[in-house]
Amino acid sequence: MDVERARQLVVREALKYLVDAEVIGIGTGSTVDMLINLMSASKDVLRSKYFIASSTATALKLRDVGFKVFNTLSVDYVDIYVDSADRVDRNLNLIKGGGAALTLEKLLAYYSKFNLFIIDYSKFVDRFSGDELIPIDVLPQALSLVTNQLRKLGYKYSIRYSGKGKYGPVVSDVGGIIVDVNLPVGEDLSEFNRKIKYLPGVIETGLFIGFSDLVLVGYADRVDALRGCRLTGM
Repeated sequence: MDVERARQLVVREALKYLVDAEVIGIGTGSTVDMLINLMSASKDVLRSKYFIASSTATALKLRDVGFKVFNTLSVDYVDIYVDSADRVDRNLNLIKGGGAALTLEKLLAYYSKFNLFIIDYSKFVDRFSGDELIPIDVLPQALSLVTNQLRKLGYKYSIRYSGKGKYGPVVSDVGGIIVDVNLPVGEDLSEFNRKIKYLPGVIETGLFIGFSDLVLVGYADRVDALRGCRLTGM
């Protein structure tokens, strides 16, 4: 119940940051779904906004509650991008991709003027412990080549399979295959990210390093606002 209360508080706080934006990028996941439900209840304030979704699931959710959804070809900037994360460390680095939408999520986050990430306290850690899985988006034609190279680099990995509704590997919103790579204990995040992204056939990784302008962490009785030091983006 504390986690649910924390999520409710953090999405309510996040809504305040959307009022003055014109073009709003929206992420993917259950916390984002809660935000969209709250947005629906405040529709009059947001009716004139342009919404850019990071996934088909988010686009459908926005449409179902009455918002107009545009794609990335319709705009050349994003005022604010709001999303959740699977895990966030004290340096406000993020692991994302649990919903297999990491490539479009990173695209919107990179080109957004301001990035707002919202999580409950259970997702916030002092440091990544080394038991995390880092999703990567891989071209289907390169799957065997990339996974073979991951083995040579000494990385453990697993191809993600759908739990229900589809037989076979999970396919991302850009048509890639999702592979979850174990983050080795003590490995430098930037170096790990560089080595993985260097492999031809890897479309994107789920490590978001230096993307945070503001992270809101929800607790049962409050919301903490953590200012980031953004290293990438516009």
